[in-house]
Amino acid sequence: MRIGVMGVHYGHIGGMFSSAAKSPDGEIVGMVEANDALYARYTRNLDIPRFNSLEQMLETARPELVLEGVVHREKVEVVEQCAAAGANVLLDKPLCYDLDDLERMRCAVKESGIALSMWFTSRSYPPFLAVREAILAGELGEIVSIISTHPHKTNRETGTPWYFDSDQYTGTFHDVACHGVDQVRWLTGAECVGVHALQTCKKFVEEPRLIDHAQASFQMSNDSLATLTADWLTPEQSPSFGDTRVIIMGTEGSAHLRAYAGDHVLIVSNAKGAYEPDFPEDCGGVFVQELIESLREGRDSFISTKDVFAVSNACLMAQESAKQGGKFLKIGALEL
Repeated sequence: MRIGVMGVHYGHIGGMFSSAAKSPDGEIVGMVEANDALYARYTRNLDIPRFNSLEQMLETARPELVLEGVVHREKVEVVEQCAAAGANVLLDKPLCYDLDDLERMRCAVKESGIALSMWFTSRSYPPFLAVREAILAGELGEIVSIISTHPHKTNRETGTPWYFDSDQYTGTFHDVACHGVDQVRWLTGAECVGVHALQTCKKFVEEPRLIDHAQASFQMSNDSLATLTADWLTPEQSPSFGDTRVIIMGTEGSAHLRAYAGDHVLIVSNAKGAYEPDFPEDCGGVFVQELIESLREGRDSFISTKDVFAVSNACLMAQESAKQGGKFLKIGALEL
C-alpha cells in the first residue's frame, strides 16, 4: 500500500513512521515536512520523495494511506484534503482542534467513505493487554468503575511551544486523556454518554497560560462510571513523561495497573485471589501492517473510525463541561 507522511514534528509520529517503514505491505512514497533537519532525520538511508504540500503529494505520489503529524489546528484540513482524494488517514492523537472541526471531519469522512484510525498506544502496551485479557476472561465480573490518571511533563523552555497557544492547541484533556477515554471504551465495551468536568491552572499561571490539570467523570452506556485526570505536572526530575495509574473495580474482582514509569499489574479476583499476571508482548510495531490488512479486506481496523470519533467527541465535551464550570453534558452518538 502506498503511504504518504504529512508532518513529522511532534507526538507519536515517530512510532507511526517506524511501523510504516517496517510494514511488509507498505511503501512510503512521499513526505511533506518543511523542517530540513526533521526531513533528513526521518529519511536517513531511505529514498522518500519530498513534497511542498499535501495537495502536491496527493496528486503526484497518490498515497492510499496518509500518516499525519501536524499541529492541532491544521488537522481538519488534512483530513478534508485526504477525503477528497480518497486517501485513508492514520492520525497522531488527538483527532482535531475543537467541536467545529470534529463536525467538518465527520462530514468529510461520511461523504467520502475513507477510514480514519489513530495510534492509541496503550492498546498495544503489555500491562493494558494483560488487564484486558483478565476482563475478557470474566475474572473481574461486570466492570463498575474505572479511575485512570494521565500525568505528563512539559516546561516553557524545552516543551512544545504551541501547547501554550490556545489558538493552536486543542486543550489538555483532549490531548492527554484521549488515551484514557479510549481505554475506558475498550475495556468496558461501553460508550461515554454523559460527562461533567473541571479544570485548573496552578503551575503555568503566567501568560500564555496552559491548563495544567483537568478531571472528568463519565457516565457510560452500561451504567459503569469512569473518572479520568490529565495534567502537565510530572516533575522535571522524573525519568519518564509520566506515571500512569489505572484502578478498575468489578463485581468479581479488581485490577491495579501502573504503566510507563514502571510496569506492574495486580489483579484480585474471587476466582483466583491476588496475583500478578504475565505480560503479553508489545504489538505496537505491527500497527500499520494491521491497518493496511484491514483496509485491503474492507473491515474495521483494530482502532476504527468510530473509535476515533467517539473518543474525540467525549474529550471535547468534557472540555466544554469544564468551560461551563462543571455542568453535566450529555454526549450524543455521531453518525458516520
